[in-house]
Amino acid sequence: MPTARFLFSICLFALLLPGAGSLRAAPDVLVLGRVSDNPAAHYDRLKPLLDYMVEHMADLGIREGRVLMAPDTAAMASYLRQGQVDWVTETAGAALGLIELGRAEPVALSWRGGEQQYYSVFVARRDSGITSLDQLQGRTIGFQHPNSTSAYLVPAGELLDRDLSLAGLLSPLDRPPADLVGYAFTGDEANSVAWVHQRLVDVAAISNQDHADLVAPVPDYASDLHIIDRSLDYPRALELVRQDLPQPIRERLLELLLAAGEDPEAEEALGNFFRTDRFTPVTPAVERQLETLGPLVKRVRRELQ
Repeated sequence: MPTARFLFSICLFALLLPGAGSLRAAPDVLVLGRVSDNPAAHYDRLKPLLDYMVEHMADLGIREGRVLMAPDTAAMASYLRQGQVDWVTETAGAALGLIELGRAEPVALSWRGGEQQYYSVFVARRDSGITSLDQLQGRTIGFQHPNSTSAYLVPAGELLDRDLSLAGLLSPLDRPPADLVGYAFTGDEANSVAWVHQRLVDVAAISNQDHADLVAPVPDYASDLHIIDRSLDYPRALELVRQDLPQPIRERLLELLLAAGEDPEAEEALGNFFRTDRFTPVTPAVERQLETLGPLVKRVRRELQ
């Protein structure tokens, strides 16, 4: 018999399917959105900070906060255009799609795990003989998930920019043609590391933060695996709002985000919010990083999705 959590997941996605009815929130509701394939788990991460925001917006007429999930970036972009979502939290790759397709605007940079930016690394076994991305033709790579910035969109874009052609595999045990790089999705970062260590794939793409958390502290992994290349830096995550969000709400939301890192009442909510430490303004340097990242992500979506 389905569990309550499983049914909750289904209901969240069912509500968000196109044609499921209007979800435009009432003026007294603040709606936080997230692209997710695990809405029940992400709801628990999002709701505490949303509640914190709502508590500090009563004078603006905000009485309630709601979380809405979408199965992919295209669906979330549609909800933004229709005014069904006010505020979205996303990694840089997904944020770029929402800026382009959903007319969303970035308002704050999210610091997660103590970092405002990070980068992707390519990890191989030391005894594989692989020391360069140029050696990957006829070999395989493990990506984490199609929505992942650090473990798919950026590293796949880096390979395409090196004129390497990628081919999806039904199984990591399949071998690609000699002139292609085969790829398979691992499901999560820990699997990515395990797959390359166990020789299921030749290389894994993960973030530098995941390397520090999952590889460096494990003696077998640290001794057997090495980084063969890395990407440029890009923003850790971004907070975005729909373009037509009323200005008083937009300004208060940004004010609260920027102050949350110094407010003891927000500490627990921030910790739940994907290990967020604080928020800072979007600077010209961040905008330049997004401009560099944009063509890379577009190419991946155009050629591989």
